[in-house]
Amino acid sequence: MTSIQPLHDGLNQGAGMGRSHGDQQQHEQTWDSVETYFECITTCSLDDGECITRCVNQLRDSDD
Repeated sequence: MTSIQPLHDGLNQGAGMGRSHGDQQQHEQTWDSVETYFECITTCSLDDGECITRCVNQLRDSDD
């Protein structure tokens, strides 16, 4: 997965105000979960509410 880092984060790191390693790891896990969710829903038919519900539940479970 390609990580997208906001411009302000790069600037803050030089000043000693960047994210801690734990924050960065949590941020990456969140983006991984969102990416997985979008990959899941792209496999669903628009009329298949059950499939979309499974994707939402999978995203919800990844937060635990």
